[in-house]
Amino acid sequence: MSSLSSDERTVVQTLLELNFSIRGIARFLNRSPATISVEIRQVTPYNAKQAHQLALDKRHIRGRHSTLTADIAVFLNQHIGVLKWSPETAAHVLDIPFKNIYNLINHG
Repeated sequence: MSSLSSDERTVVQTLLELNFSIRGIARFLNRSPATISVEIRQVTPYNAKQAHQLALDKRHIRGRHSTLTADIAVFLNQHIGVLKWSPETAAHVLDIPFKNIYNLINHG
């Protein structure tokens, strides 16, 4: 399932107002009926502007999330930077993979 554009959401709203079926809307937009069905269930009654804003708000949930929190950053700066611990030792204490710490070091 892929995300709809703002224009496609406006078309969905218009076609719903004209009593098109989910399959009819999907055919018109060249999208999967499942995509249209999920989209319509997000906001009831369907409103294109609300649906688009909801999609934008949920966008941050997708993808990978950093394991570096503020507390971990302080710990790493103190123990690796000041106390000269090895990244492996810090990883063991934090119970995270040492490769994560090397990646954090290499990317600043």
